[in-house]
Amino acid sequence: MDYDYKTGFITYPDAEPGSPGAKAPYIDHGTARIDPKRFYSAEEAALEWEHMWTKSWFFVGLAHDVAEVGDWFRADMGKESFIIVRNGSGDEGIAAYFNVCPHRGNRIVHSDFGSTGAGSCFQCDFHGWKFGLDGKNVDIRDEFIFRPEAVAHRPGLKQVRCEVWNSLVFISMVPDGKSLLEHLEIIPEHLAPYPFEKYKVIKDIETCWGANWKTSLDAFVEFYHADDVHPQVAPFTETVGCQYDLYANGNSRMLIPVGYVPLRYEDRDTVTEGLKAFLQFFGGNPDDYAHLKGHEYRSALAEVRRKWADRHGYAHFADLTDDQVNDDWNYYVFPNITLNVFSDALLIQAFRPHETDPRKSYYRAISLCLPVGGTQDMVMDPGQFGPDAVSEPGWDGSVRPEITHPETLEEFGSVLAQDAVRVPEIQKGIESAAFEGYVLSESESRIRHYLAEIDRMIGRG
Repeated sequence: MDYDYKTGFITYPDAEPGSPGAKAPYIDHGTARIDPKRFYSAEEAALEWEHMWTKSWFFVGLAHDVAEVGDWFRADMGKESFIIVRNGSGDEGIAAYFNVCPHRGNRIVHSDFGSTGAGSCFQCDFHGWKFGLDGKNVDIRDEFIFRPEAVAHRPGLKQVRCEVWNSLVFISMVPDGKSLLEHLEIIPEHLAPYPFEKYKVIKDIETCWGANWKTSLDAFVEFYHADDVHPQVAPFTETVGCQYDLYANGNSRMLIPVGYVPLRYEDRDTVTEGLKAFLQFFGGNPDDYAHLKGHEYRSALAEVRRKWADRHGYAHFADLTDDQVNDDWNYYVFPNITLNVFSDALLIQAFRPHETDPRKSYYRAISLCLPVGGTQDMVMDPGQFGPDAVSEPGWDGSVRPEITHPETLEEFGSVLAQDAVRVPEIQKGIESAAFEGYVLSESESRIRHYLAEIDRMIGRG
């Protein structure tokens, strides 16, 4: 193939300059090897914590999970823990506090989700101190045993900045500075047509991996590995001709075309059985599109998926291009999440450092789909592919699944399991005396890009 590294692949050649699908200007981060110590050094982890994690906006959860006043969820990040609670209406009615009692440091909440009930409060389960949904101290048990000057300041929960974009909740430990929208920069404009509030959670998993958080993240910001790691998606998903875009603040994107015979295949005319099955999943009849060749099949899939959306009343499809209807628009929001955005599904993958060990990290995958209640249609978990990924008919998303902690690869789901088995092995190899550092292709440019942002924040870029 003809390839210019500064141009790369352009997924949508007809995209208007400045439009969401347009190629971003090239950013050259060079070709130097990446120092392996970045992926296991305690000193590096300490620098990241001091200069990056405590200074960044990072994803903590979904507004879906705090629907009513008093609803809360817990979010951990490194050595810290936070309570995110709804104390009012709208996005502004979601607040975040350190999950720390100011009396003796006890954690206030211990489970993943909960509710105080409207107008109620949090109560420390060590000495019974109570705190309102606004974080203020409302009761000190047996206050008379304290000297007045010890508690005159009425110590409450310490608040952190909390902002919401498209139902995704982010917090920052920095008391001032750029807003969340300033940090996201171009991403809200690109994803404006997608109503994430309508997508419902179908699966939510979290695990501790034997790998640095960056080792884990790196497996999900490039598709260079797809042919070897995810052979079941390769026959109808582009793996080599993906567009990679680098944006401000360490953010980035890759566009992964779906629904046709991709560039790597010699026979791009034959319509494969996998493509036909994909069409049928959304209610299409392959006989209606027998005139199309394999490399043209995207048009059939877009048409059938629009009819699917009409049947289920999802009006936002009218605001999507055919490319958006079909494809995987994969965004990385620095520093800790990737978003695989589909017209009918969303996969959020979150990465966070271990509290003490730089050779470990926490990985979370939240799969969301548009509900199809009242029909015989099914939805497919975007974190896996195949029969095991398919819901029961008429899945309505009304039951929010718990966060589960996989103990076997099968519990991850087929696609994510293929990454899960490799990430710890990569970490082992990175720490080998034989390994001199990453040698990266231009299809792995997103790795260099976010590392450059970490360097900038640390002060060495």
